[in-house]
Amino acid sequence: MFNRFWVSLFAGLVLSLVFAGNLQANTSIGLGYDLARQLDKNQDDGQVNLALQVSILRRSAIVVGAASGDAYQVVEAGFKRYNEKYLSGSFFQLGAGYWYGDKDKGAKSKLGADLRLGYELPITRNLVATGAVSMLYGVNNPTTGKSDELLFRPHLGVMFHF
Repeated sequence: MFNRFWVSLFAGLVLSLVFAGNLQANTSIGLGYDLARQLDKNQDDGQVNLALQVSILRRSAIVVGAASGDAYQVVEAGFKRYNEKYLSGSFFQLGAGYWYGDKDKGAKSKLGADLRLGYELPITRNLVATGAVSMLYGVNNPTTGKSDELLFRPHLGVMFHF
């Protein structure tokens, strides 16, 4: 059953790329910072982070991010699909992240799947406010230490695009 999930997930990603629309979005590159991830002490005692977003189609983008906290360093990559306009409205993001854990602090290195649902609102011509909630599977839960549990995380940040 688990393999069927990954096959259907991959098939959905391919179909959304094929039927996504025409050409690229007007804005092609964005740099983002997640304020909630930095200030929330439940997320590895606050993680310094940075994300890069590059548009690939009119309503889609590839997102790559990095974060560093007390016990983990995280590298993430994902596919973002907007339900409305690019950088405006609701979106979903499907990706994966590698959590490199500090063994001296009892953290394990794990690869996890990430599903993110959110909303973006343009503040100015080049600045966008973004909020989302993500569901992470495969990474050890910091409270229980189990890896087969879902981990929910809030995201609230800003993105500068050009």
